[in-house]
Amino acid sequence: MYIGRFLVLGKTDEGNPFVTYRVSSRSFPNRVAKVMNNETVAILPKDLEEMFKNPYITYNCVKLVGDVAVATNGSHTDIIADKIKLGLPIRDALSYSLLTMDYEKDDYNTPRIAVVITKDEAYMGYVTDSDVRIKKVELEAGKAYYLSVYEACKITEHQVISVTGKTAEDVTKFVMDYEEFEKPVTAATVLVKDGFKLSTL
Repeated sequence: MYIGRFLVLGKTDEGNPFVTYRVSSRSFPNRVAKVMNNETVAILPKDLEEMFKNPYITYNCVKLVGDVAVATNGSHTDIIADKIKLGLPIRDALSYSLLTMDYEKDDYNTPRIAVVITKDEAYMGYVTDSDVRIKKVELEAGKAYYLSVYEACKITEHQVISVTGKTAEDVTKFVMDYEEFEKPVTAATVLVKDGFKLSTL
């Protein structure tokens, strides 16, 4: 099944919260996730000239702000992180940013999806051309929820997978190799364990 770009939010079997973002793409498969300054993960085309073909293929997908981690499928990563840095509560930062940025104005009206986590809290949010939702999510060890731009743009207990692995690297590899969702390109994980651990693949 092809669900495009997606986020996976959950806890490892050891109870450590994490969020993984995976790029799945049919149109722009030549991209990488790169850690910048130990606090940001950027999605970049391997051929930088491709960034002029589509404004939505180059962006920061992860940003760390103090004890908060933001992960999204687009440029709203920076907006959400900036609002949190200014002191807005997580729910307000998500709501404001998603409503302001709105869905992507491409040929598919691609939704914007987002996850924000701390060691104690987790939120999911999205905006489509017909809906917007923000929800605080309770996490359980060994269980994860996914939220995608196609086919699965809902916050529901039915969109669940069991992610195995103890480290950020383990989780990233698991999500990258998850065969049910087609066309993997690159992935990045933030795992909360004695601070934030970043991993890309």
